[in-house]
Amino acid sequence: MLKAWFMAMRPWSFTAAFVPVALGTALAWDQGYFHPGLFLLTAIGGICVQAGTNFINTYGDYRSGVDTVESAHTCPQLVTGAMRPVAMKRAGLIAFSLAAVIGLTLAWLRGLEILAVGLLGIIGGYTYTAGPIPYKYKGAGSVAVFFLMGPLMVWPAWFIQTGQYSWLPVLVSLPVGFLVSAILNGNDVRDIAHDRAAGIITPATEFGSLSGLGLQRFLYLAAFISLVVLIAFGLLPLTALLPLLLLPPLKKALQTIGEAAAGKQTALLQLEAMAAGFHFQFGILLTAGVALHRLVGKGL
Repeated sequence: MLKAWFMAMRPWSFTAAFVPVALGTALAWDQGYFHPGLFLLTAIGGICVQAGTNFINTYGDYRSGVDTVESAHTCPQLVTGAMRPVAMKRAGLIAFSLAAVIGLTLAWLRGLEILAVGLLGIIGGYTYTAGPIPYKYKGAGSVAVFFLMGPLMVWPAWFIQTGQYSWLPVLVSLPVGFLVSAILNGNDVRDIAHDRAAGIITPATEFGSLSGLGLQRFLYLAAFISLVVLIAFGLLPLTALLPLLLLPPLKKALQTIGEAAAGKQTALLQLEAMAAGFHFQFGILLTAGVALHRLVGKGL
């Protein structure tokens, strides 16, 4: 049973929470600030919010009729009857509660700003598919996740380390924000038929698969373009060009999107997992590039 609950957390998705925390911390380290204990607490808190969101997402999609045996490939626990909806919801609330305890601790140590941002994260995670107006079903999921798992995770990770206000972590979060939105958009494009049957709205259901795939291309390219612009304006060091090592995988990703546009079903099914892997690789390389600048000196 423990294994079943572990899989219900969708642990493979935790990279989406870890990457922005690591990036914000690396930016702080590049400025001479690093507190390992605070980094560990921040990372665990972010992962707890992600786990809570995953549990409540499964609960909300089941209650709304979005998830069926045919569509719920990564979270089949409720549609197969392996777990009860009330237990899934309770697990989400427990995860959010753990995140809240960590947030209160960090707020006590570093300032009330962390409490405000943490509450936004928890509320955003819960109301994604639950509450009176689940915003995922109103077409706002991709935009909201851009902010929630981009600026609203990189900035607090920076602030927890430095105690300073700065637009730098907000701007540097843009590439990973674009790519985390690509994960959700890839899911939406893949699930157009199921979402339309359930009567929910996503950009993909509103504008069609070709437009959704066009948006997918844009999100990939925007990550690289924004990275180059940040470096060109001196906001990131030259070592932050490490994600350019992903240009060959980028070409492959764009080819897969093209195949999906041509109607290849296997390519369509790859979109979400491909975007998640790309987000992790890009984020880790960007974090490593920022950290490398600290190691090799400020000359680059």
